[in-house]
Amino acid sequence: MKKLIALFAAITALSVLFASCGTANNPTGSGTETEAVSVPAETVEDPTNDELIATGEFTVSPSSGVTVDGNVYTVTAAGEYTFKGALDGSIAVDAGDEDEVVLIFDGVTLASSDTAPIYVKNAGEVSVKSAEGSYNTVTDSRAAADSSASDGNTDGNAAIWSDCDLKINGKGTLIVTSSYDNGIKSKDDLTVKNVTLKVTSPGVALKGNDSVEIKSGSLTLVSTEADGIKTSNTDVSSKGNQRGTVTISGGNISVYSACDGISVAYDVVINEAEAAVNLYVYTADYAAESGAGAVSETESSSKGIKAENAVLIEAGIVTIYAMDDGVHANSDSKLDNGLTPEGKITVNGGTLMVTAADDGLHADGELIISGGTVTVTESHEGLEGNVISIEGGYVTVNGYDDGMNACKGEKTPEVNISGGTVTVTTPSGDTDAVDSNGNFVMSGGFVLVRGGAAMGGMAGSIDVDGSISVTGGTILSFGGICEIPSGGNGANVYASSGTNFSAGDYTLTDSSGNTIASFTLDKSYSSLWIASDALALNGSFTLSLGGSAVLSWTQSSAQEGDQVTGGFGPGGGGPGGGFAPPGRG
Repeated sequence: MKKLIALFAAITALSVLFASCGTANNPTGSGTETEAVSVPAETVEDPTNDELIATGEFTVSPSSGVTVDGNVYTVTAAGEYTFKGALDGSIAVDAGDEDEVVLIFDGVTLASSDTAPIYVKNAGEVSVKSAEGSYNTVTDSRAAADSSASDGNTDGNAAIWSDCDLKINGKGTLIVTSSYDNGIKSKDDLTVKNVTLKVTSPGVALKGNDSVEIKSGSLTLVSTEADGIKTSNTDVSSKGNQRGTVTISGGNISVYSACDGISVAYDVVINEAEAAVNLYVYTADYAAESGAGAVSETESSSKGIKAENAVLIEAGIVTIYAMDDGVHANSDSKLDNGLTPEGKITVNGGTLMVTAADDGLHADGELIISGGTVTVTESHEGLEGNVISIEGGYVTVNGYDDGMNACKGEKTPEVNISGGTVTVTTPSGDTDAVDSNGNFVMSGGFVLVRGGAAMGGMAGSIDVDGSISVTGGTILSFGGICEIPSGGNGANVYASSGTNFSAGDYTLTDSSGNTIASFTLDKSYSSLWIASDALALNGSFTLSLGGSAVLSWTQSSAQEGDQVTGGFGPGGGGPGGGFAPPGRG
């Protein structure tokens, strides 16, 4: 019988050695103190079932094309080979360079304390297929490998190790357990489809030097001392294929790792080309003072998803709990293909939920959100990139420091919003809901900012080193007023300081009763500025709380209110609440 196990029970055994994780790429402007991130106790379905472990004589059919030397079975020719029973030994593949070999497991218990239980020395391509309805286990019980050599290119350093392209498939169950090093590793491409798979190892759970592709299936991947999924090469193959990418195009995948959940040498691509995607990534330090049930930032790399070039999320449900950045794209590595890394994160669709001890989403280059739903529930800085572009979708960001931070890089820093629905919240203190080391530009969309208290030019709702330009859409910015847009370029401005904006449900309407915005505050604020293409000259507008007017004014010029000089007023309030554009409640 399959069992439901608690999330923490599934990874309580993590004994993290952070020397094996590498050094974190600390983003510009990150502080040394970070709030602890609480992680809810969730449950996952564990396919392990000791009652189904195969026993009995070990057999292979057909026997031709297989040699037997003691407890080592070696496949020497192309074809399909069905294995059954229990073997304290190993299966090797040593076939021709173009041979395709399929190892069908139909109730197999395979364990080895001398070598890799499955060792592919040579072939064109090898598949390890779990027969439909079957239950199979592969156990590498060798003594732990030298951590300094862990995850290297040492032949045989995985429970299932292959020198050629490797496929893990079938409609049965495969349980892979290693006390030695990696779980499943291919020196070329690794593909997973259909199978119910659980891998537990001190090294990387799934590694394909050239690529990893998960097309479907139910996967539970646990690495107690390393990364969950990993690639290592960034050159281009003789057929013109870019190496180093992890592609998830279907499946239910849960990744628990001591270091990075998914760490790739080139790109991460998540879509639903094969099937629906439900990806859960959890990175945690159970040896740290934070203890079980909490995540806190360290000097080691323990990111949810990390790419040395780019991350593309087009569909699926992706949930990340990370003690480092939730999603991270570098631009400072060296690529073997001769190109300069983009350091780019793109979200075109799907649902992404991130809880992180450091940045929610961090792109060294450009961070683009054009669709889907992105929620950063907790973070040090919610969205960080050289250029942050929001073109569509629904974006909710909570940060302990900055909600959004456009940092220095190859381009002039900029936060650019041209569409979508955006909520950004930071607590009181030396925080900015939006902080740009360059400009803030808005031409469309709907934005609610709930920023920190006013502290001069140091903190507030929106703080820029350059300028604020709003030419379209609607933005309501609560908190300390550092700067305001000039207005008159398609969107006019109203700014107020000293009014008490209490917690509750608000509506902004014009004189005809048309709703421009509706939103909720869970805390009180005393400063607000609004810029909107709906604030027509000579129009009258009312901001109401629960049906009672809080502010009423006539927009007789491009700027109205008692803070139109761009000064700052007393801010206040903190995180909480939510808002919806017209028509969404």
